[in-house]
Amino acid sequence: MVGKRVCVIGAGVSGLASAVYVQRQCPNVEVTLVADVFSPKTTSDVSGGLWEPYCLGDTPKDLIKTWSSVTWDYLLSIYNSPVAQRVGCQLMSGFTLTDGDCPDPDFKDQVFGFRQLTADELKQFPMARNGSFHTTLQIDVELYLHMLMERFVRQGGTVQQRKVESLEEMSGQYDVVVNCTGLGSYSLMRDTSLKPVRGQVLRMRAPWVKHFYFSKPSNAAATYLIPSCRSLVVGGVLQEGNWNEDVDEADSRDIHERALLLLPSLKGVEIESVLTGLRPGRTQIRLETQHLKMRSGETLPVVHNYGHGGAGVALHWGCAQHTARLVKEALTASKL
Repeated sequence: MVGKRVCVIGAGVSGLASAVYVQRQCPNVEVTLVADVFSPKTTSDVSGGLWEPYCLGDTPKDLIKTWSSVTWDYLLSIYNSPVAQRVGCQLMSGFTLTDGDCPDPDFKDQVFGFRQLTADELKQFPMARNGSFHTTLQIDVELYLHMLMERFVRQGGTVQQRKVESLEEMSGQYDVVVNCTGLGSYSLMRDTSLKPVRGQVLRMRAPWVKHFYFSKPSNAAATYLIPSCRSLVVGGVLQEGNWNEDVDEADSRDIHERALLLLPSLKGVEIESVLTGLRPGRTQIRLETQHLKMRSGETLPVVHNYGHGGAGVALHWGCAQHTARLVKEALTASKL
């Protein structure tokens, strides 16, 4: 595969992980990363960084389990290494609360110590009738993206900042293209299965908060508190079809009020920043190879890896592994 060229489009967590994994699987291939937006301005940077698959449409459960399990094992290996301090990787326990039924999630056997809350524990949360407790993994996504970028460049990767308007731009330039543009594929691929799922979070300085909290009312927006190594991430909103990337002050007030009901100790705590992002919602994740016919007559293999909804962090390493395997298959086929 010496002399082969691969281009990865997109510099969020899926794009950077895919670029690094392609380098691992195809060590003699030239890999270029192209994006118009980089950290700290990607949608991934807005994430609370908690390992918990959600907002995945009709993606087959066996694929979610495979991709999320690979990612879990990878993050756990980071937690058990000196790299953990660079990316704020930590084990984190916390509560999921609801005013209705609380069925066990599909990932209950992957996380540590999953159990339903006792009646005495529920007394702490008057808004909840049921709830559960478990331990999962969490990273500071901005720090993690910086680490992946450093690794990619150190391993010989090339970075270009520009917006790709059409895959025709790649014709004759690369042997395989990896599309990790997230919601950008709505225009790049004319993929109307994609829709924005707008999110907005507050970041606060509350170092005494050591647990995560998810409150999921049956008839209102979910509220979550996720402590990272640098701040407390407070959310949120889940607004399907909303393309607005500006901060909405009404949403900020609503999020703050809900957070105070959930954790009154936050009263008076300064809000350090407010961030928004558009999750790439899709009927299901698209992870497959497509052979596109270019105007030149060339056939360009494109490996798509997008549509991860709210689970980009939870699935990213497993999806990157799958992506790299498809890239290697496409490169091998091109030699025949």
